[in-house]
Amino acid sequence: MPRFSVIVPAYRVQAYLHESLDSVLTQSFEGFEIIAVDDCSPDACGTVIDEFAARDRRVRALHLPENTGLGRARNAGIAQATGDCLIFLDGDGRAAERVVRRVLLGDSGAAVGRG
Repeated sequence: MPRFSVIVPAYRVQAYLHESLDSVLTQSFEGFEIIAVDDCSPDACGTVIDEFAARDRRVRALHLPENTGLGRARNAGIAQATGDCLIFLDGDGRAAERVVRRVLLGDSGAAVGRG
C-alpha cells in the first residue's frame, strides 16, 4: 500500500497536465500513487491521463461520466485512494521539489490531519 495518494483533478488543463503529473512522478520519494481524475474535460485531459497510467503503475486513471466540479472530482479521487495520507494537486499546478518527502518528515508547512 502506498504511503501517499496524490489526487489530481483535471478539467480544461490539458496544456499543463503533463508538467503537473511529471512534477509528482519525479519526486525523490516513491511511496505514492497518483489518482488522476478526468472531470469529463472537453479537451484531451482524459487522453493525457490514460497515457501516464499506461506507462507508470503509480498513476491510476479515473474518468467521471459528467463534469462534477473540483470538489466532487477530488472526492471521487479520495474514494479510490489507498494511501495513508492524501495530497491534493490541481491539474494545472506543480508539486514542489521533494514535497512528498517533506510532508513525510513534517517539514513542509502543510496542514496534516489524521482520522
